[in-house]
Amino acid sequence: MTKAPVSARVASGNVNSYAWLWVLPLPSGKFRVALVEIARDLVDEDACFGEESINTRYLKIVGDVGEVDAAALEAGVDPGELEAPWHNDFPL
Repeated sequence: MTKAPVSARVASGNVNSYAWLWVLPLPSGKFRVALVEIARDLVDEDACFGEESINTRYLKIVGDVGEVDAAALEAGVDPGELEAPWHNDFPL
């Protein structure tokens, strides 16, 4: 695990959305681990959108990088699938 943002594409709970586990390093040194869903049309059209368009199904702030794997597993995602966001089409 790096101290750069990573993500993993996961199955969405909604047929009209895509979903990712997103790990974001915070300025405090902690990490935000979130399972997010974003409407397919926004992603497919490469549209600009904000937080109001993101459905967060899971959110946990962990104290250090060593806790990220456990949070990913808690969200139902294999931490081995985490990679640079551009490898799984995460809409940064």
